[in-house]
Amino acid sequence: MKFRNLIIIYLILIAALFAALFILRPDSDISRGDMTYYYNQAKAVSEGAEPPADAVVIYLTDNNYEQMQVSYVRNNALILDIIRDGQIVGKIMWDDIENITDETTNTFFGFSVITVVITAFTGLLLLILIYTRYIRPFNKLQTFAGQIAKGNLDYPLAYQKNAYFGAFTESFDIMREELKKARESEARAQKAKQEMMAELSHDIRTPLSTINATCEVIEVKSRDQDILDKTKIIKNKASTIDSLITNMMNASLEEALELKVTPVEESSLLINKMIDNIKDLGQITVTNEIPGCLLYYDPLRLEQVIDNIIGNSVKYAGTPITITYEAVDNGIVIKISDTGPGVDPDELSLLTQKFYRGTRSTGKPGSGLGLYLAKYFMQNMDGDIMFSSDNGFTAQIYIRRVS
Repeated sequence: MKFRNLIIIYLILIAALFAALFILRPDSDISRGDMTYYYNQAKAVSEGAEPPADAVVIYLTDNNYEQMQVSYVRNNALILDIIRDGQIVGKIMWDDIENITDETTNTFFGFSVITVVITAFTGLLLLILIYTRYIRPFNKLQTFAGQIAKGNLDYPLAYQKNAYFGAFTESFDIMREELKKARESEARAQKAKQEMMAELSHDIRTPLSTINATCEVIEVKSRDQDILDKTKIIKNKASTIDSLITNMMNASLEEALELKVTPVEESSLLINKMIDNIKDLGQITVTNEIPGCLLYYDPLRLEQVIDNIIGNSVKYAGTPITITYEAVDNGIVIKISDTGPGVDPDELSLLTQKFYRGTRSTGKPGSGLGLYLAKYFMQNMDGDIMFSSDNGFTAQIYIRRVS
């Protein structure tokens, strides 16, 4: 319950108590404050003064003394002694006991009001103390627990070590920090595992492409039926492995936050070796020499990009592939072209979306991740990749020169 609600309820109770006091208070005119008036009147009469108009005086010498005294006693009158020279000589009597009772009641009422006010103020201070020392810390714990349940481990728990629950709340905040560290550690481990699976599964596909290309060469050149049968088995198994790897890569990349890209300053001549490693995939022609310079790229990721583009041309176009190097102001462009049917112009901008496959890829194996990864890798190397479709499909890979 909020402190404001507690205060409202408390004030309502105090108001109800005051209302009850005033409602139950007797209606009377208080003419005298207390018994002092009566004692003073009795003393004055004892000293010879005239009795007050509201009192009756009888003396021992009066014939009806006993009768009058008995009558007033029966009426519950207030009777005081008249004393002269140390001797009781008579009685002074007031037959207005109701007024006396009213005075006593009013005195008690005033005392009750003061008592209620003091009690209310003390209770309010006690309520504030209880809320500050005991209730409010638990309210903070309730809010804190709600945030932790929502997964917000950055929500701090304010506490004072010297407070009553200081050590208790401090333990909860330490628990939050440890949970946060554990979650971050788990996230890093999970991320590393996902990245490794994605990288490994994608990298395995390059030698599989080489195996398939080699099998195709054997099928063309060999006339030995036994070799052809075994080659067919190898191709089928390679296709099965490719499907399994594709499924594993899809599952990994669905959850992976990023793939590690580590660009360094590297010679452009290393790109020649990357092309040589995949020259058996198809009819690949390099039209010119690559300009010698220092480029900024990740060799592993750049090789994956080139493998993806050439592999797609072999798979979907099946035509000779031409590679051309072009020096530009801030780097080098590697232009890879085939003479196949190309890609519909409306689909060019969609090729780098995750899991997107063009309309002409129907019936052919693939995951729709190759060009997505190629774009991702190049952008993380401060480079870029662009596609066009004019008399075939062309990919232009831009690599930044080291200034």
